[in-house]
Amino acid sequence: MGIKDTIISSMNELGKARKPFLFFVDYKGELGQVIPLDELDADTIRYQFNHQTNCEETAAFIQPQLHAKPIDFPAYQQKFDRVMDQIQKGNTYLINLTVSTPITLNGSLSDVFYASKAKYKLWIKDKLVCFSPEIFVQINANRIYSYPMKGTIDAALPQAEERLLQDEKETAEHYTIVDLIRNDLNRVAKKVQVDRFRYLDKLTTSKGELWQMSSQISGDLQEGWQNTIGDILNELLPAGSITGSPKEKTVQIIEEVEGYARNYYTGVCGLFTGDTLDTAVMIRFIEQQGEQFVYKSGGGITFGSVAQKEYEELLQKVYIPFNPGIK
Repeated sequence: MGIKDTIISSMNELGKARKPFLFFVDYKGELGQVIPLDELDADTIRYQFNHQTNCEETAAFIQPQLHAKPIDFPAYQQKFDRVMDQIQKGNTYLINLTVSTPITLNGSLSDVFYASKAKYKLWIKDKLVCFSPEIFVQINANRIYSYPMKGTIDAALPQAEERLLQDEKETAEHYTIVDLIRNDLNRVAKKVQVDRFRYLDKLTTSKGELWQMSSQISGDLQEGWQNTIGDILNELLPAGSITGSPKEKTVQIIEEVEGYARNYYTGVCGLFTGDTLDTAVMIRFIEQQGEQFVYKSGGGITFGSVAQKEYEELLQKVYIPFNPGIK
């Protein structure tokens, strides 16, 4: 898998010119757009990445409520069992299994964009809204950074932080993804190292607060990396945190087991400012399919996973992280 040549070349050309652009590519790296910021139309595409945005904040929005119609547990169990069979055969040892959940929504995708709180928000008219907490890579001062997220727990549980850090399954999964991302960065950078390992962030959601486990990994890029920005991203996609390890074989298993098209879900979006790059993994994601809305979510499966627990985590991730004070 890889970004189509036209997308790569567009990124490289704009990078060489140091011309700011927004981009988004789908999970398979086959579809996407690269749009110079001075050509971006806020009536069709809006973004807010770490406080950089092409639209004004407004208080004139509602708090959209969603009602999920999730896959039933027996159907999920079938997919889970197929994944566990592949793990037992040694074909994969970490796989991100996702599903598509039909939802009803008392509002529009635009309402969700304005009402949600996230590091990265992207709205594409009549297509999707994404409100992602997960950085893919950031590049600043010739150094590339990645912050893989693996491991969540309900913050309301007693001693939730300690329980997450001591959970053997979550720990194994996090070690695996850190190793995978470190190997990915070694494809494009030198002196790759883990700067911070297994730190926790608290997320506020429509279902309460969650603790999320992350790590920070970084490496050095050659000066002038902007000239090959498309090639760098092509080497790193798809994101390891939403595929698994080993990546190539795990992607094949995902294709066989999931039974639906991820499309832009778990793809990557980002902003090039002319001298820095800030990108996100497109998770926490609602897609419009005609008159129907679907929420796509999932989680990492390892040898130590339990189907019921993974199913509950999948449902827990179907939420909108609201801005505080929204009426």
